[in-house]
Amino acid sequence: MLSRTATPGRSVSRPEDRAGAILTVDLAALVENWRILKKRAQPGCDMGAVVKADAYGLGLGQVATALKLAGCNTFYVAHLDGAISLRQIIGPDPRIACLNGPNKGTERDHIAFRIMPVLSTPEHIKAWCAFALKEEVLHESIVQVDTGMNRLGLSEREFNGLIAEPDGFLGLHPQMLMSHLACADEAQHPMNRAQLVLFRTMLGAFRTRFPDAKASLANSGGVVLGHDWHFDYARPGVALYGVNPMHSGGQPMLPVVNLKARIIQVRRVDTPGRVGYGADASVREGAKIATVSMGYADGYLRALGSSGVGVLDGIKVPVLGRVSMDLTTYDVSNVPDSATLPGGFIDIISHVVTVNDVAKAAGTIGYEILTSLGNRFHRRYLPAPIARVGQI
Repeated sequence: MLSRTATPGRSVSRPEDRAGAILTVDLAALVENWRILKKRAQPGCDMGAVVKADAYGLGLGQVATALKLAGCNTFYVAHLDGAISLRQIIGPDPRIACLNGPNKGTERDHIAFRIMPVLSTPEHIKAWCAFALKEEVLHESIVQVDTGMNRLGLSEREFNGLIAEPDGFLGLHPQMLMSHLACADEAQHPMNRAQLVLFRTMLGAFRTRFPDAKASLANSGGVVLGHDWHFDYARPGVALYGVNPMHSGGQPMLPVVNLKARIIQVRRVDTPGRVGYGADASVREGAKIATVSMGYADGYLRALGSSGVGVLDGIKVPVLGRVSMDLTTYDVSNVPDSATLPGGFIDIISHVVTVNDVAKAAGTIGYEILTSLGNRFHRRYLPAPIARVGQI
């Protein structure tokens, strides 16, 4: 029999009450991280924001809007669909660069939505120049060169060949020359200086053809490396989201993410035994196990089995056994019974156990942790303050 208090097809509970875990994104902290990086930049350097992969999994609409209101005017995404979505969010004025380049047949979309394509291959450049000349369009683009990473970008040989051809870049209207640092998260790595030297050489040659072209080399780590790497445009990504961009040294960024998972059950173990799939972990008599409503389907990586750590009542509690699809078990034996109640929460990511800490326990990097965060979480956004006129 249908309850008189229920309406068919309509939920009567709050989304946060139905969720197994709650992800809180502090947009004020994110904006402050952007300002911290902006203050470190050399004068005149445009501090942009990389918001690819749905703003590193935290929500493109909320993140881009907060950054735009703070004064960010250049955004970088990976794919054209993401760029089009971003344009609809932030309006017509800010710059948007599409990092993975233009697929064949998408040139008109770049024009229609005012998206700068990043041209990384001779084929990219040939196709874009042919389109620009045929259609008689003058549209800003970005030329990417490879300075040692052997990933995207014109090789030194390919670049020099195009420079030597009188018509090698005919039809191009470049906003900037860019490259990508391979080891910027290691401040003393010799690759950083080697890439800088080669980039300066290639930039000098490029400006013989395009004297007004700007330059971009610095990612998050590159901003921290110092002014030599900043040039005209900086492209911070992971640091905006609270991840330490360097392997060593203090954490210069504010935490942005808090994730807490709901306790479904607390079990007091009667006899010594095993826990979870594969019976990988042993448990002693009298131990107390909390099972939370979160697993690898939510992006809590399976590699965190018996290596991850949560926080309950200010006490660190280890993951016990394997991470399941929808469930994870924690040893909460050292936590008072008053704090280990079903319906309560264990902090999974917090100021105590950071994104970097979770990544280290999983044997990966903060990028993967953030971009793996699932869509089943209830998401809360703490608003960023509206920037005042003249405020950085």
